[in-house]
Order: sequence, then structure tokens, then C-alpha cells
Amino acid sequence: MKSNLIRIAVAAALAMAATAGTAADRKIVILQALTGGAAFVGVPAADGMKYAIDELNAKKFLGNDRIVYEVADSASARPQAMAAITRYAADPNVLFILGPTTAVEAIPSAGVANDAKIPMKAMTNAVAMLNAGPWGFISAQPPLITMPQLGDYVLQKVKPKSCATVRFTDNEAYVDLERIFVEHTEPKGIKFVDRSGIRQADSDFSAVATRIIATKPDCVVLFTLGPTAANLAIQLKQNGLPPSVQLVGQTGLASPQLVSIGGQAVEGVIFNTDWIPGGGSMPSARAFSEAYKAKTGKDADNWAALGYSYVQVMATAIKAASPNPTRQKIMEAMHKTKDVPVVVGNGKYSYVNRIPHYGSGFLQVKGGQFVVAP
Repeated sequence: MKSNLIRIAVAAALAMAATAGTAADRKIVILQALTGGAAFVGVPAADGMKYAIDELNAKKFLGNDRIVYEVADSASARPQAMAAITRYAADPNVLFILGPTTAVEAIPSAGVANDAKIPMKAMTNAVAMLNAGPWGFISAQPPLITMPQLGDYVLQKVKPKSCATVRFTDNEAYVDLERIFVEHTEPKGIKFVDRSGIRQADSDFSAVATRIIATKPDCVVLFTLGPTAANLAIQLKQNGLPPSVQLVGQTGLASPQLVSIGGQAVEGVIFNTDWIPGGGSMPSARAFSEAYKAKTGKDADNWAALGYSYVQVMATAIKAASPNPTRQKIMEAMHKTKDVPVVVGNGKYSYVNRIPHYGSGFLQVKGGQFVVAP
């Protein structure tokens, strides 16, 4: 009897040891623009991603398994992003790539990821990236979702008769944003008196500012990133844009650099946003904001909150593909993403034909701070 009990105890111990031994590392790569022109997006996004993974592991989101990550810099450049995906796709232990950051990097990189059959979730909202095949996922809501929302807000709150626009011409995402905004609002009564194109590397906007001011618009809509929008606002005001002209933007403006660079020139700017500073009225978002500040010493901005949220989507797909996740299983699970809890938008993230849906809000610069717009 005693020997039987001993054998049972030994067998149980061996079973427990075997179970513990099944714990595995699930490796992913955070590929973001840590240097270069898009670093102001890539750095906080990567910080939010790392924070989210550490938090999920602490909570044992994958049970005994854990997510491990390697961080890589795309340098805001297409060749570096493509080379990194080629390199990491060759490592069979890498299950997923979070990145790259911009449409310029992501669209060609999606072709590499699809050829290598590795799932890739880029920060961009450029729908053209999806054309490469089923392995690529955009993360931000595309213009076809957000621009009608922004357009209706401008029509209802600003009530302009005429507007001018400025867009990046060398970033397809911003070309689409501007086009869809115009297509949505022009039939509803807004006359577009000037539609200017600039490049991401441009810094002298005096000619653009002079031309726009001459058309006497009621609003100027900026389809650029935050630092460029700040410089545009400064040069528009320096060249005589009246204070009554409303400056409007989109989520690309949701960066502290809009205010730190633009100063008084960006006071009153309105834009749509994924993230309400401090988390707004959503309990989970407020909890994230407080915990992130306590851990990092920094306030969570739009990009950190998005990075954190995108990890939730990826981790949910890995969990759905477990206990033996493969790239194929994770990719298939990503396609089925529905109502994943996140801290941006309305708090629930879903894919519909790989188009993200999660809602948005509106912010305004007041007193050098981002506040909820009226």
C-alpha cells in the first residue's frame, strides 16, 4: 500500500514537472521607427508595446507561456523595414512582427511579409497595404472610417463655407485622408479654395501659406503629422492668417510635438483622436494611464496608447492559436478579431475584412494642453 502511494506521488510529481516543462516563449518583434522622421510615433508606440507585453506576462495571459520580444529600428525608411522583415522572417522562432510604423515603410514591407508568410501588424492606416495578401494587417482606422466622422464634426461645429487643405503627397495614407475628407464634405456644402501638396521633408511653407491666405478660407485642414502641422501653423500665422480661421487636423496631430513646436500658433486646433489624454471616461483607459505613468514616469500619449492596444489584439490572436501557435494559426486568428478590449476609441477593437473598427473622439488645443473638443 505504502509503495503504491509512493509510486502515485512520484507519478504526480513527474506529471507536474512535465506540465511545467511545456511552458514556452512566444517570440515577436517590435519593429518601429526609433530614429528618423517618424520616431515621434515609433518611440512611444514601442514603449506602449513593451509595457503591454510585460503586463500581460505578469498577468499570465498565456498561462505558463510568455511573450518575449526583440526591438528593432526601421529608421523611418523603406529599405531598413524591408530588410528587417526579411531577416526576422528567416528565424522560425519569430511568430509575429509589430510594425513597421508608416505607410511608406509598411506598403512594400507587406509584400515581403506575405512572401515569407509571417503575420505583420503595421501602425499605418493605409488600406493599400492589404493588397499584398492576407498576412498584413493595418492597425489604425483608415480614412473611409474616420474622415466622414471628422467631416461631419467640422460641418456641424465649425460650419465653414470654404476651406483649404494641406496634405503630404509622398505618404499614401495622407493622400487618402485628404481625398476622402473632400469627397465627403464638398457635396455637403464646403467649397475647397486651395488644396496644397507638400513633402514630408519640407520645412519652408511660406509660398503655401501666402497662397492659402489669399483665398480667404474659413478653415484650413492639415493632413500631416504633428511636427509638420506645427510648422505650418506657425508660418500661416506669421504670414497673416486671421485668428478667426479654424485649423483642423486628424490623428497624425496627436503628438506632444504639435504643442511643443507650435506653441501659441496651434492654440485652438481641433483634430480627431484615438486616445483621450488620461483615459477619458473609460475605466480601463484611466487605469492604463495611471499605471503607465507610475511605471515609466511619462504620460501615455496617443501613440503609446495605440501601441498598448495593438499588443492586446496580437496577444489575443496568439492565445486563440494556442496551445501550439504557428504563424498560420495566428494569422487566421487575427482575421477573426472581434471586440478585443483596448484603451483607445470606444474600448473594443474588431477587424471587418482586415479593416479596424474601434471608434474615435475629438480633441482641441487649449492653454497648451489637449482637451476634449466641444
